[in-house]
Amino acid sequence: MARYVMANRRSGKFRESEKRASRASLDASFQSLFDANVDLIGDTQPVDDKQRRVVIFDADPTEIAAKQANLPVDVMLEPEILHYTAARSQLHPSLSPFISVAEALPLGTGGALRVTIIGNTLPITGAEVTLFLRSTSGEARKAAAQTSGSGVVSFDFNPVWVPTVLVVVPAGGFWSVFVRAPKDGMTIDVPPLPRDGPLAWWHRAHGINHLDLNRGAGVKVGVIDTGVGPHGNLAHVVNIGAFIDGAFDPVGGADADSHGSHVCGIIGARPAALTDFAGIAPGVDLFCARVFPPGRGANQGDIADAIDALSRTHGVDLINLSLGASTPSNIERDAIVDALERGTLCICAAANSGGPVEYPAAFPESVAVSALGLEGWAPNGTLSSTRYPPEKEKYGSSGMFLANFSCFGPEVTCCAPGVGIISTVPERFGLVSPYSSMDGTSMASPAACGALAAILSATPNYLSLPRDINRAENARTLLKARCADVGMAPQYQGRGVPIVP
Repeated sequence: MARYVMANRRSGKFRESEKRASRASLDASFQSLFDANVDLIGDTQPVDDKQRRVVIFDADPTEIAAKQANLPVDVMLEPEILHYTAARSQLHPSLSPFISVAEALPLGTGGALRVTIIGNTLPITGAEVTLFLRSTSGEARKAAAQTSGSGVVSFDFNPVWVPTVLVVVPAGGFWSVFVRAPKDGMTIDVPPLPRDGPLAWWHRAHGINHLDLNRGAGVKVGVIDTGVGPHGNLAHVVNIGAFIDGAFDPVGGADADSHGSHVCGIIGARPAALTDFAGIAPGVDLFCARVFPPGRGANQGDIADAIDALSRTHGVDLINLSLGASTPSNIERDAIVDALERGTLCICAAANSGGPVEYPAAFPESVAVSALGLEGWAPNGTLSSTRYPPEKEKYGSSGMFLANFSCFGPEVTCCAPGVGIISTVPERFGLVSPYSSMDGTSMASPAACGALAAILSATPNYLSLPRDINRAENARTLLKARCADVGMAPQYQGRGVPIVP
């Protein structure tokens, strides 16, 4: 059995009769070909017969292949394509050749590694700690655990395994760090994050030199991610709920990780204290949808549903998608084009494999964003300090460089800061309004999205346009026109960094 996603096409259908006919095609096809022969996982079944229907089910691939040729053109059927965000503990292979091949398999017993994580002389609770191990035969393993209230974490393993790298990702307030060849009984003192907001290098890279809480006002921005909050500086974000496996939970939008809260904060955090870092455009109306189940990727059907809800129901101007997959989805692309025709432009992370731009960023209708770092920003020993590229052509002006994880290619529209970005994360483990540092095109995309929102807010002609494809394409044109060259080839930087007026 394999999992499949089925949906009806909506893009390019401007008459209500066309939309109804497309939906009717899916209804009839599912009922006649699949309903009695699949294990149903989820079915949106919207009451509005013009709306997209998404069905998720498990089925025999042989049976699916036999029936797929009989589907009408308006019915899309695909294997489930899981999309992922970039984990904060993502490591570049240059740090250790064993990292990229490490598997989370049983390690046995007989050996142990016990470490204590502290910060500002106090134990750090709730830190995510990942241990990478190798054997003399070249095999690699990894294990993950969370620090206790005393800051302690322990790993058991067969002595054939040798600890090679330990990665520590605090829940907030401290830099994420790595330690080579960790030793049993050691104490790791994690450096604190700067709290000298409200602005930092990622604001200045976009031409922002003073805090303006109204920056971005009048523009609506949607985020599709792991959820949002709780966090005091994100209290204004409209949590529209969760879209998981074809089901909608209107009260399920709390952050299942930390990624979504971080992304929302980059766009629109409103600092309660001047030491807190502000979003690029704190004046925007910000909406967030969760599409990630805990510990698992998000599929294209749920992403399409979230795009539909943000664009159709909430009328957002921009949607940030800090997620990616190497395989394209027609269902996902149809939702992006449908949103574009409704006046909504999707801003997407280029992805973090260091290779070609992934999807949905690689779709021509999207805006693909690559990630920049700033030389000297992150302290030595932090994960953010490992993001320098070995290629000299990836270094530009003003100390900027293309992060070694950033995907690149002709699809890149623009670039934005994505290394050592400090933003909001959920209030857990007793932390109040915490901030954390993350790296990724996942951070660059919302920075560019926030900058574009500020540009649109300052453009009265844009705000007066009707919500159709011309509005969305006008936003794209304004973005390109406001980009400043950072001294790299277009495949790395696109048009450059968008500058806020």
